[in-house]
Parts: sequence; structure tokens; C-alpha cells
Amino acid sequence: CTHCKTTTTPLWRRGKNPSELLCNACGLYLQARGEYRPQRLIDEDRADLSSELSGVLVVGGGQKQCANCLTDRTTVWRRDPKEGRLLCNACGVYLKMKGRERPVEFRKDKIRRRR
Repeated sequence: CTHCKTTTTPLWRRGKNPSELLCNACGLYLQARGEYRPQRLIDEDRADLSSELSGVLVVGGGQKQCANCLTDRTTVWRRDPKEGRLLCNACGVYLKMKGRERPVEFRKDKIRRRR
């Protein structure tokens, strides 16, 4: 990737100019926001990858945790598009759909699956 220098990605994408080759993460960020992925997010992704390879999920020295409801269990981790905070799937979808943070009292300890 010409931006973050990664050499592996599920899908390669083009940047602002045709000679620019971006990884999936950088390409999607550019497409959605019209700007390049910040170094802070690149560094966090690298820390996540190295910890996943060692079998431990780590963000900033600890286990992954939703910045809104503080859960450490979810099917998918999401990011707050404005601040880049780590959110569980429920809080991330709620924020995207309603435009505000999900109330903590909505938190459930059990992950529900679709039928």
C-alpha cells in the first residue's frame, strides 16, 4: 500500500491517482471520507494485527472494549466515524442509524443471533 506500507490485504484498491495502489482499509477510508486514513488508525490496526497473531486481542495495551457500553464481546468491532473510537457492533449500528450514542441501559450480556 502506498499509504500505510502494508503488503497484504484482501483487496487492492486505487488511490486518488491511478498509479497509487492502496490496501482495502486505506482505499475504503479514502472512498468514504475523501481523505487518507490517519496514522493513528494505521498504528492501531498494526497493534491489533500483531496481537491477533499472538492469540490475544489488544488495543492500547488491554483487551478490546467498546468506548460506549464497555463490553468486550461482539460479533464485529466498528469505529466511530467522527472520532475513531472503537465500538461494539450494537453501538456502532445504533450511532450510524440514529446519529447518537446508544444508551447504556440497552446493553445485553448475551449476543443474539439472527434466525
